[in-house]
Amino acid sequence: MPQPSRFRRRLPGWLLLVAAMTALGPISIDMYLPGFPLIEAEFGQRGVESTMAAYLLGLTVGQVFYGPLSDRFGRKPPLYVGFVLYAIGSLGCALASTMGTLTLMRVAQALGGGAGMVISRAIVRDRSDVAEAARAFSTLLMIVALGPVVAPAVGGVVVTFFGWRATFLIQAVLGIALMIAMHVVLTETVERSQARTLSIVGVMRGYLRLLLDRRFIAYSLIGGFGMGALFSYVTGAPTVLTQRYDLSPQQFGWLIALNGFAFMTASRLNIVALRTMTPAAALARHVWTPTALSAALFVSSLLWPLPLWMVVVLQLSIFVSVGRLNPNVAALALAPHGQKAGAASALMGAIQSLISTIAGFAVGLFNDGTVATLAAVMMAGTACGLASYAAARS
Repeated sequence: MPQPSRFRRRLPGWLLLVAAMTALGPISIDMYLPGFPLIEAEFGQRGVESTMAAYLLGLTVGQVFYGPLSDRFGRKPPLYVGFVLYAIGSLGCALASTMGTLTLMRVAQALGGGAGMVISRAIVRDRSDVAEAARAFSTLLMIVALGPVVAPAVGGVVVTFFGWRATFLIQAVLGIALMIAMHVVLTETVERSQARTLSIVGVMRGYLRLLLDRRFIAYSLIGGFGMGALFSYVTGAPTVLTQRYDLSPQQFGWLIALNGFAFMTASRLNIVALRTMTPAAALARHVWTPTALSAALFVSSLLWPLPLWMVVVLQLSIFVSVGRLNPNVAALALAPHGQKAGAASALMGAIQSLISTIAGFAVGLFNDGTVATLAAVMMAGTACGLASYAAARS
């Protein structure tokens, strides 16, 4: 049974720590974005977007393993392994001498960072019922949103004065600091008496049952296609916006930081909405919005050259709309799977990371330096999310 949650009365330490562990993903993605042009210049080749896609691929693979491990051995032991691997991967990125090495170390970094993301969702499920989980995930997103606010802004300053490699040194230190905080603050939420025997056959059988759960997969796809749309923008924006609108790394860092405020706004709006409606009702009311806004950005970019402010307004609106959906999607997907919350969280995260990886590769493949291409990928992703909702309702 979920443990009683007190986050409605005060923000507990465990939720702050879980938020920090989850924020490691956005920080790892956003902090080095202002350094994209410098990385390509130093290595003498294009395609730095592949390092972003490699990170998402590592997240996809890593989460699949951490979920069952956390169900069997508890939430804390896999976190120790994950944070150490993350720190090693971050140091490898800082010392990389070629684009290929940087890409490989990004995979290693993601294999470690995935532990915090998947186990954080499982911890929320351990401690909350479905309604509380939706509010907890909204609160979590609001705190995690500080990552996209701070990371690119800090990254812009760090890249300007210390170079892009320093951003990965900071990430390595952050990984070690989170491991220490986790050791001190986090209490185990899986009792040994509840631990399930771990075997390859059992893990595969458990994942197969989840894959055959139509509603679980549909809810996971809604969140996955939404996040894929956002990652396609984040992946392509460093090239498109800096070149088309002549932005410096520091200016771009501040611009990307606005995404964090978009997520904060979305989280607050969803928390307010959940006072009077269920997560399912909140999802039904807003699920169509990301597709409509993405279509508006795409059509507008085809009709005339968009000024920067219009691109930013529409893009931020898309981020807010997706941010309103994902906490409810996560709560609804995980609600029936309390006994295997780790595996369910892992599969949901892996599905979402895989879609984001494909979106990142699509941007890298088709990016022609125009806003229209980014908008087209975003529109395709959000439309698939809307179709997934229809499947969940059928």
